[in-house]
Amino acid sequence: MIDALWCDAHGVFVKGWAHAYGQAPTAIHIRSGAHRATTDTLFDRPDLQPFFPTLASTLCGFAVYLPCSPFRPVTLEIETIDGTVEFDVTELSPEHPINACSTDGEYPIDAFASEMKRIGGTVLEIGARVVGPSSTLNAGKFAPECKFVGLDIHEAPGVDIIEDAHFLSDSIAPGTIDGVFSEAVIEHLACPWLLAAQINKVLKPGGLTLHAVPHSFPIHETPNDFWRMSSEGLKVLFSPAMGFEVIEVGMADPVRMFIHPSKRVGPMLEFPLHNGMASSWILARKTIDLPDGTVAWPLQRDESLSQSKAYPSHKQA
Repeated sequence: MIDALWCDAHGVFVKGWAHAYGQAPTAIHIRSGAHRATTDTLFDRPDLQPFFPTLASTLCGFAVYLPCSPFRPVTLEIETIDGTVEFDVTELSPEHPINACSTDGEYPIDAFASEMKRIGGTVLEIGARVVGPSSTLNAGKFAPECKFVGLDIHEAPGVDIIEDAHFLSDSIAPGTIDGVFSEAVIEHLACPWLLAAQINKVLKPGGLTLHAVPHSFPIHETPNDFWRMSSEGLKVLFSPAMGFEVIEVGMADPVRMFIHPSKRVGPMLEFPLHNGMASSWILARKTIDLPDGTVAWPLQRDESLSQSKAYPSHKQA
């Protein structure tokens, strides 16, 4: 009967189908405490006919939203020409299709580290410092086989080079790095296409690059929060035209998004029913050297450095 259900601190949305006494409903009511909503807009559900061949009408589909306080029982009333029945709305079972958790796999940092250790490579991390409780220093993942270089815009433990990542090759010799990676960094760079070109420049031929970025994710670390990228966006950034081949790409960490109560009308009522993905990631290999000037943008070094340093330093006062 219930195809979709969501609720939060402001209300509850129920979508499904119903009939009673062999009749399609004339109206659907939903109530919780003193709150009540009604819809008499019903839609056709011809998919029900094989299961209920005696139904006079398949106009049994409904969708209704009730603004209400949380933590109270919710009741649906099915009104027909022959009477009304009601039942309590409860949570959907874990096996319900809407609870399915889809993902393209996890960010393959362990596989990347294993390959770098296998070859005893030189590894560059862009954004190497710890900026909060959820971040950690990554150098240990590559020890002792690899030479690890940490780069960041601010001085901090774990940072070997202080540099604007738009200008990597000013501090790192071209063709000297076996692997470049970053975690939740690219979105904070004003011109990520310049970063991709610089990564191509400092990587050895055949070198690997691995990056994770947020997608459906709150604004953070302002004012330097510029971009959100899907896996398809990352495939463009590290494409053959940019001198790379994509080895693996994906999106992970499913999330649901709730629209502000003032916007909960029409199609926006179903906004929380669609999965978003909190993160995207890509693993790519350098195939060719990009000729100088292939990727150009009028970015002045001094202005870029000043803007990049606006990223919060998280230093204790």
